[in-house]
Amino acid sequence: MEITRIGRRGVLFTFFYLQDTGFGVTTNVYVINAKNYVFVCDTFLGPESMKEVKRYIEMNFRNKPIIVFNSHYDWDHIWGNCTFDTNLILSHELCRNNIIDKAKQELEVYSEYRMGEVNIIPPTNTFSDELTFYEEGVKFFYSPGHTKGSASCVDLIEGVLFAGDNLEAPIPYLQDKDIKSYQKTLEKYQKLEVITVIPGHGEISDKSLIEDNLEYIISLINNETEGYLDSKYKKIHLENLRLLGKL
Repeated sequence: MEITRIGRRGVLFTFFYLQDTGFGVTTNVYVINAKNYVFVCDTFLGPESMKEVKRYIEMNFRNKPIIVFNSHYDWDHIWGNCTFDTNLILSHELCRNNIIDKAKQELEVYSEYRMGEVNIIPPTNTFSDELTFYEEGVKFFYSPGHTKGSASCVDLIEGVLFAGDNLEAPIPYLQDKDIKSYQKTLEKYQKLEVITVIPGHGEISDKSLIEDNLEYIISLINNETEGYLDSKYKKIHLENLRLLGKL
């Protein structure tokens, strides 16, 4: 695991556990040390993966109450919820429904990747459009794209966007066919006053990652994707085409 400070109050925990598997990705958990609360964005693979995150918070952030945010329902972003089962856990309402409907099955399918004893803990509170903690300078908002129930977090003070799996390099991986909604989400990202962009997987970036992902989604909508058959994009691009019924 690698720890990176983001601005004055952000801390990024980057996990390499899935990098040498068939998934081949690093995974990000983003923590915001706000005025009255500590916000934890996504919780990775279980209590063992969250042990160092929780210890870091306890040692550095004066035992502030913790609020957990799930950006979407995928197993590699929610299994650590049980580490914080006495705390407030937020998500979009569709994300919570998906966790209730699908998480136990995903736990069986991907059980070899568990880090500790995982108990599925759904979000305790949901929102439909957006939820802002004004005194904390933190905003959560609905951002359908990678999944229909995806949501994002903005640190309004530091200008940081945590986008979950809605943003990815070199191109995003689709789990939902509604790419017109995905386009609208990426265009909404463009209008945000942010400097730093943190994807659910991969390296810290800036708004250029939004531009690259939006260019790809528009190319899918317009059926102009020949350039994405290059080896850099090919595997994910072909999977996206299969999902959309374009292969």
